[in-house]
Amino acid sequence: MKKAFWGVFLLVSFAGFLTIYFIWPKGEDLPVLDKVKNFQLEDVHSEIYDINNNKVKLVAFFYTNCPDVCPLTMVDFKVLQERLKESGLFGEKVHLVAITLDPEYDTAEVLQHYASAFEADSIGWKWLRGTSEETSAIAKDFNMQYAKLENDFFLHSITMYLLDKNNNVRALYDMASVKNSVDTEEILDDMKILVGGTR
Repeated sequence: MKKAFWGVFLLVSFAGFLTIYFIWPKGEDLPVLDKVKNFQLEDVHSEIYDINNNKVKLVAFFYTNCPDVCPLTMVDFKVLQERLKESGLFGEKVHLVAITLDPEYDTAEVLQHYASAFEADSIGWKWLRGTSEETSAIAKDFNMQYAKLENDFFLHSITMYLLDKNNNVRALYDMASVKNSVDTEEILDDMKILVGGTR
């Protein structure tokens, strides 16, 4: 039964990604794929984070008990953090945004400890949590699918979202895996386009 659920879940997620990828016009570098509604969530290093902040944002959903995809992706976020600092974009024009899917376990203290393991700089790398209801609504707005399994593990899609200053979704990327890291160079190039720079 569980194997069947996994199969159907992954098939639906993959079909949705392929639909967006193949039917969307390829005439421009970063077409508008969707728009995200405004939301506010707890920033575990500050108070409240408002997504409507005139920043370019790379958004990833994760949870701290994730055994592979999430921590591997956060390693690549650390690389992006350094590259963005070198480019003068970090914090000032671009935010990295990590939203937990498991706010019940991932308290502010847990997330602060987790962030420190990746040497995250809270000036431009935001770690967010909300209620379970808020998380579900925001994930749905991103067309991001997830489900809680046994032993505090989650099954979740592995898409990351690049938002422009108006919270339009302008690009989609895969999170990291054991075989493939995040394409940080591509993401950095796309971020530069959205903040008005060049490739």
